[in-house]
Amino acid sequence: MARRRSLKYNAAILTATGFIVKAIGFAYRVFIANSIGTEGLGLYQLMTPIYSFLVLVLSAGISVAVSRFVAEETAKGLNRSGLKTASVSAGLVLGVGIIICGILLLNLDALVLGTTGDARTRNSLFWILVFVPPIAAASAFKGYFYGRQEMMPNSIGQIFEQIAKLLFVLIFYGSFKGKGIDSMCLLAVLAMLIGECANVLVVYIAFLHTKTKYVKTRGIKGESTIALIKKICRTSIPISANRFVLSTIGTVESLLIPQRLMHYGLSFQESLKSFGRLTGMAAPLVFFPSMLPMALATALVPAIANAVAAKRYNVANRQISQSIRLTIIMGLVFTSFFAACSHELAELVYPGQDAGEILHLLAYTGVFLYLQQTMLGILNGLARERSMLISTLAGSMARLAAIWLFMPVWGVKAYIYAVILGSIITIALNFKTVSKLTGISIDIGDWVMKPLTASLTGSVLALLLKRLSAFTGLPRKFALLSAVFITFSSIMIIFLIMGIIKKEDLKRWAGRGNMVNIGMML
Repeated sequence: MARRRSLKYNAAILTATGFIVKAIGFAYRVFIANSIGTEGLGLYQLMTPIYSFLVLVLSAGISVAVSRFVAEETAKGLNRSGLKTASVSAGLVLGVGIIICGILLLNLDALVLGTTGDARTRNSLFWILVFVPPIAAASAFKGYFYGRQEMMPNSIGQIFEQIAKLLFVLIFYGSFKGKGIDSMCLLAVLAMLIGECANVLVVYIAFLHTKTKYVKTRGIKGESTIALIKKICRTSIPISANRFVLSTIGTVESLLIPQRLMHYGLSFQESLKSFGRLTGMAAPLVFFPSMLPMALATALVPAIANAVAAKRYNVANRQISQSIRLTIIMGLVFTSFFAACSHELAELVYPGQDAGEILHLLAYTGVFLYLQQTMLGILNGLARERSMLISTLAGSMARLAAIWLFMPVWGVKAYIYAVILGSIITIALNFKTVSKLTGISIDIGDWVMKPLTASLTGSVLALLLKRLSAFTGLPRKFALLSAVFITFSSIMIIFLIMGIIKKEDLKRWAGRGNMVNIGMML
């Protein structure tokens, strides 16, 4: 009973941590977007893919490898071996990171020219290259705690990260304000890096604390350092190679969008502003509800994995069908919501930034992106990582090709079509794999027709009712907030009245009783 109570307590703590991180992070992004403007946000969004690319390539495989080895060693009682694995891995990443980032620093001007193409990003890229090695190395310590199933250090680190970068911006905003867009962009980049360092520091202190408990204990002599490095590399390099391919495509896409918008007829500054509104303003709003399919995947994937292992495919089919149906319902609720009140919501969150039109367009990608996330979770439960990589790569390549070909013709709308096309390809390939394994088929009625009917009905009702807020005589902000509330309430009421959303569906969305790992995923 004590063990069970402890798990419930940890699940509650981690779930709360995930929502806190999301909430603070969203508040930070809103503040940054309103502070540095659309062009500054566009510059910032050009550099974050480069940062993410470097960190992911250096650390993705290491984190997974350390987590796996530490879990095995902990199960055998070899606690000191787990500590050594994490320490050697961190040193390996730090060394490789210093070499790679050192070479890039020596060729910084060429890097700026070949990536962002804007000299105003030079200082920001300099600091990114300085901080990347230690930040990437910390993934080994994070993997250590994941391997021991101790989520608290990483969760606390995430909270400190969000608080640190928000405080940094609030404290130093006055020092950077009025010195140009490049200065404001540097503020955002430094805040991101300081936040990451706060996360690293918390996790490293927790690792040192754990190390003091086992350093004096005797144990079986583990592998030599050379043998351990070889084992780590054998496991981590294939994973990092996969991440390298996908991260490269994502980075190329981010750098490509402003350039293709210029071919559409926009100036460089206008293309940056559009890019900033798209990826820095509209995208965070549309992706914010993604915590729900994450929770859903966390709750259902273990059941799917167990059912398939026991060859109980009827049970697996039921779980998969539930997860797909609930994700589509959730996706259509939020797609309808963002599309129906995009201008009011954008003006409420980003006043005066003209982000409403782009938010309206991006809203239609929501249901596809949420479903893609759930399908990837299902494939994880079915242990089909290779199929997952192939489908994601195919969708990403199609998305990239569509951006290249059609953005000069249709502008930002082409990006929306490209996202939807890429997601459909990925979802279709993933569903084909799932269907082959379990024999499941598409339920057009429950999965598509009923939710879509409720979505359209709720949207029409919302568009009619939200006009009432204009006649209330409320101050502008309260009128906007009222319109947003009326829109969401109208859509939810229709889904409830039509019986599309049930009480048990809300419980599954929350992932009640099955959310021990959601803090890590968020």
